[in-house]
This record gives sequence, C-alpha cells and structure tokens, in this order.
Amino acid sequence: MASPLEPAFGYQRDQFDQTCDYCGAVFEVTVPGQKGHEEREEYHCPECRKEFHCRASNSPSVTLKSPRTDGRSGNYHG
Repeated sequence: MASPLEPAFGYQRDQFDQTCDYCGAVFEVTVPGQKGHEEREEYHCPECRKEFHCRASNSPSVTLKSPRTDGRSGNYHG
C-alpha cells in the first residue's frame, strides 16, 4: 500500500531519442511509470518494426522524428 505522501498515479519515467540500429530511423520514446508496476515492456521502431525493450508500467509511446536511412522498405525479421 502506498503511503499518503507517495503518488499512486502514473508519471513519465523517461523520455529519449533512439536511433534504430537496423534501419537508421530516429524516434522519440516516452516511457510511463507507476511505482510498483514497472515491468519489461516492448516498443517498436515505427519504420521497420524492430522490437526494443525497457522497464515501464505500460507500453512506451513512440513518435517518429526522422525516417529510415537504409534504403529498404521491408520490416525487420530478426
């Protein structure tokens, strides 16, 4: 049980830019948090769908900042 001084609601745990090591796209990742509810969550590159992981209370949101640079059009198959 949370103490009355600790928030029992979600918060933004982290926010960062990431470059996909498969296709070169750059995207912003916003990671939600909630004390006691942070597990391994997956998120995907918005251009090639390569899967990444982080600790979060729910799936992180992803926003494309710069499109892929590899000249391909298919999805990651790894």
